Amino acid sequence: MSTDNASDDFPASKLERGGLFAKTGLKVGKNYARYLMDRATGADDPEARKKELNTQNAKDLFKEFTRLRGTALKLAQSMSMDTGLLPDEFMEVMAEAQYSVPPMNKALVRKRVRDGLGRFPELLFDAFEPEAMAAASLGQVHRARLDDGRRVAVKVQYPNVRETIESDLSVARTLFRRLVQGDGFDDHFEEVKARLQEETDYLNEAQNIDRFAEAYDSDKLVLPRPVHDYTSETVLAMTFVEGRHLDTFLDTNPSPERRNHFGQLLWDFLHEQVASNARTLHADTHPGNFLFRDDGRLGVIDFGCVKTFPQQFRDDMLRLYRARMADDEEAITRLLFALDILHDDLPSDTQDELRRFFDRYGSLIVEPYRQSTFDFGDPAFKERLQESFQAASELRAATGSPHFIFLNKALVGLLNLLTQLEATVETAESVSLLNKTLEEIGAEPVRA
Repeated sequence: MSTDNASDDFPASKLERGGLFAKTGLKVGKNYARYLMDRATGADDPEARKKELNTQNAKDLFKEFTRLRGTALKLAQSMSMDTGLLPDEFMEVMAEAQYSVPPMNKALVRKRVRDGLGRFPELLFDAFEPEAMAAASLGQVHRARLDDGRRVAVKVQYPNVRETIESDLSVARTLFRRLVQGDGFDDHFEEVKARLQEETDYLNEAQNIDRFAEAYDSDKLVLPRPVHDYTSETVLAMTFVEGRHLDTFLDTNPSPERRNHFGQLLWDFLHEQVASNARTLHADTHPGNFLFRDDGRLGVIDFGCVKTFPQQFRDDMLRLYRARMADDEEAITRLLFALDILHDDLPSDTQDELRRFFDRYGSLIVEPYRQSTFDFGDPAFKERLQESFQAASELRAATGSPHFIFLNKALVGLLNLLTQLEATVETAESVSLLNKTLEEIGAEPVRA
């Protein structure tokens, strides 16, 4: 295929992308019309039909957004991970998008590297594999080797991702408006948009990698380093990190000790970030971004989606954790209002429903901290966790501070990893770490 035709497999223009959005919107509309007709005529079990509707809508969105790639697919993934924002079925379908994105063809890859770095890859690198080793929502990754012998991973962004952010999100806003309720939708949408704008700038990601590597690279964690001379807004070269992804690691039938070891590293890494004065979180906690290594260290990759929380939000979340641990109902109520989960202008029945849900969910989240070790392989805990996600999806409301989106994304991702590992983790050190931060912000620590 010639370079001139390299973009034939990629809908890069606003017209092409707008057409695909319109097609998807029509499908979603037809699905709802069919559901409403069935409900009006009393056909079938309404709850089963609603689940079927949600699954079909998610599959239709997944199919077309996977073709669109870029911000459309990333938006769907981010919003589906915000507990309570979209139906539970969306989380199941959109999780596939981490592994099912079709890669760019070789000619288009060459052109994208030349556009980003000024020369074709075979002139820049001692070796460059034209076949992608991974393809995700915003770009794909290739193995390469520098002239000095260093092995690198080269992330190449899809065409026109940055240029189509505004138009993609403008149309996607209308589409998701059909699926999400609540006055907070616009604020939540703007939060996702802000992170997407950062994530499409690979120079920004290179800076994120430097900061995280400086803070966390250790005898427990391995992080890449950016190669700045081979990095631009749309191409990012970083040192290659070896390791197995979670599914491949589990295929080796690791011992319980091995599972617990890596579960502990994942648990500790999140808590170190939350307690840090930087208040900055690696927010894309999904299996593709962690590598399980033979030397026992955990590889952490992909620093495009990074969230820095405002001081007040982070501190209020820690105070809410402390209030849950102390069963301080008065403090819990005050903090639920401070975090925009509850509002005085909400109808009393809605406020009661939200309070009941967040009491159940919050109690479940702090349960691991109430004992010195916690077994995430416990089937009863996994079942209760899934029930909470299902209950959240039925709320279908953009409630709470928009900063919850990426906190939820990191937290839900961590719980998913730990339950898949069936790991038992020690929690005393994380409680001590959070207590230290609580004392620094003038709050009472959690008492044993």
